[in-house]
Amino acid sequence: NMSPERIFGHLQSVLKQEMIPSEESALWLLARAADGSMRDALSLTDQAIAYGASEISERDVSEMLGTIDHKLIETLVQALMEEDPKMLLAVIDQFAEHAPDFDAALADLLTFLHRIAVAQALPEAVDNNFGDRTEILSLAKQLAPEDIQLFYQLALVGRKDLIYASSPRSGFEMVMLRMLAFKPQGVVDIPSKSLEREPSSPHI
Repeated sequence: NMSPERIFGHLQSVLKQEMIPSEESALWLLARAADGSMRDALSLTDQAIAYGASEISERDVSEMLGTIDHKLIETLVQALMEEDPKMLLAVIDQFAEHAPDFDAALADLLTFLHRIAVAQALPEAVDNNFGDRTEILSLAKQLAPEDIQLFYQLALVGRKDLIYASSPRSGFEMVMLRMLAFKPQGVVDIPSKSLEREPSSPHI
């Protein structure tokens, strides 16, 4: 079994020698899809070259593999962080263009949130198997740990309830909007000054 990082490096080297244009994010998708096998990675890369007319883009590879665009997951979390419903729904629109598996999208979101939580607890333990270690460490500093825990729990419950929604997309949207609605607002400041007692009214 070879790590995605090692497969990514080899694919990058081979494609450079062959002078085939490729996006790094697309190579990470191929490296993970190979599941530890360099032979499978090279076979998938050949398919990607044919699929993309002699160049390898993340969009083409995502379509070919039927996987979720990893950048869209990152943008979803960014929209939650900025508390921006317009941005959130725009990203879901982008998802819907490719008739995605919304259950798989929630699974990918859970993986992403877990890696942010790991980064917050122990930054050096974060792997680079998705080629996004820098982004994960950055988000870990910008998001409150309680936000991440809440988002993770809501995504977990939402994934179980997805089958009961009127449509997979509406169920997914509700999970994301619920994250916005219940986002913790931070710890309320405790007054440093003790409350003074009001003078009691004179008895009549």
